[in-house]
Amino acid sequence: MRLARFRTAAGEAGFGVVSGGGDDGDGDEVVRLDHRVASFESALADPPEIRPDDPRVPAGGLRWDPPIGDHAKIVCVGFNYAAHASESERSTVDVPDHPTLFTRFVDSFVGAGTPVVRPAGDDTLDWEGEAGLVIGTPGRRIAAEDAWHHVAGVTCVAENSVRSWQLHSNQATAGKNWHHSGAIGPWVTTVDELGTGPLRVTTRLNGTTVQDDTTDRLTFGFAELIAYVSTLTPLRAGDLIATGTPKGIGFRMDPPRFLRPGDDVEVQVSGVGTLRHGVVDETAAPLGRTTVEASR
Repeated sequence: MRLARFRTAAGEAGFGVVSGGGDDGDGDEVVRLDHRVASFESALADPPEIRPDDPRVPAGGLRWDPPIGDHAKIVCVGFNYAAHASESERSTVDVPDHPTLFTRFVDSFVGAGTPVVRPAGDDTLDWEGEAGLVIGTPGRRIAAEDAWHHVAGVTCVAENSVRSWQLHSNQATAGKNWHHSGAIGPWVTTVDELGTGPLRVTTRLNGTTVQDDTTDRLTFGFAELIAYVSTLTPLRAGDLIATGTPKGIGFRMDPPRFLRPGDDVEVQVSGVGTLRHGVVDETAAPLGRTTVEASR
């Protein structure tokens, strides 16, 4: 089952099940659940059966919202692929004892198909494709062997970074939380459909593969991450754990290559789907306010 959040052309928010075989939703339809299910978080916690009388709408007329909770905790894992840690000049000789974690604000992300925003006056927005775990069953101090019972499913994450701000200190917050700098979606593919085996994470920039690895090569696997994160904070339905990006970021290219307006980014997670987003520039407005260009 593929659970998604969306907005209609009139701006009405809704959620439902994406029906069809499209990897990014093109040509599919959405079976709406919002008329009878209390919230998207409720659908994640207990995915309902589709009924014959559930309304259906073409996916092509919808705008995807990030498929996470309204007040989601977003916990991200840094340097979780050894090859990426190496390209980032982190030692891979000794396996770290604990994951490297940082958090992101909900409004730092857009949904699939909506362009991300390159900050005004900065040209260091970088791509980072990842697999994201979306929580379904709440829990605290979850044992690793029970972790998958708490996962609703997996989504695609463009966990992009503004590198210049990330390097202001040894804390990642400033570079990771620019408004609308990343993307999540298009949907959550549930565990009963996806399974619990390794996933391939591939990022393409304008059709060229720049990142490609599999989640069996993570330093800290999915179950370990859920156990670790849930020890320090309760996990709730709709929370997201972004599990780390593979080698191949633009910052480490020679010369560096960062995202610019007109670029097309695809993050594909095998069995889940493909997240696509473009890039637009932020336009600085008077008195410190900002607006975003309406065109791609």
